[in-house]
Amino acid sequence: MSVSLFTYGTLMFAEVWRRIAIGEFRSQPATLRGFAVYRLRDSVIPGMVYADADSLSPGVVYHDIDEETLFELDAYESDLYQRISVRVTTEDGSAVDCQAYVIPDRSRQALTDEPWDAAWFEQNELESYLRG
Repeated sequence: MSVSLFTYGTLMFAEVWRRIAIGEFRSQPATLRGFAVYRLRDSVIPGMVYADADSLSPGVVYHDIDEETLFELDAYESDLYQRISVRVTTEDGSAVDCQAYVIPDRSRQALTDEPWDAAWFEQNELESYLRG
């Protein structure tokens, strides 16, 4: 069985994906409605939580993820995150059912109120994140 996976943080970056995931997978930009992405406390990485229905979280959806790769990704994301089912919209307007890693309500205190900015991360932190 394979699944699609919506990524909104470090895994959106091909350089990070290749270091974590076992294989190459077809991907495309997508947006998830009803969620917001914030920085984790004392960290440069994000967490996504439920938000109001008008909230939009941009990201990348990877298709046909196999069980072995999903196991590796679960380990990368740790128990801080919970993998749930979501439906995203791709840039061509298609709806895709997939999985996403979110911060469950019980762990919401792990997040700041500062929205996570992918462009800022890429420009300021990606290189050191890959070295770490």
